Amino acid sequence: MIIRENEIKVIDKKIEKMSKGLKKGFWAGLLAFVLAKISHLLITLALGMWLVITFGYTQTVRQTATIIDNPIIGLIYLILVTRFIYIKITKNERESNK
Repeated sequence: MIIRENEIKVIDKKIEKMSKGLKKGFWAGLLAFVLAKISHLLITLALGMWLVITFGYTQTVRQTATIIDNPIIGLIYLILVTRFIYIKITKNERESNK
């Protein structure tokens, strides 16, 4: 089934009107935190695997992994990414309040 471009735009506009985003609150914050934590785990896993595959398991790679796996770095990442995701998932509600 082939859909014309103008029909796709009409469908997108209807979906955009129906989608209002999440309301601000606990559940939106919890969802943002869980998504940030999952992204943190995936990024550190991918970065660690890339370092080991590229350079081997050497002393320099261990020191780099220790820096990346530092709790302070993790907290800073989680705070910034959670805030970013929270703003993105509650964006439509803010726009409709203006």
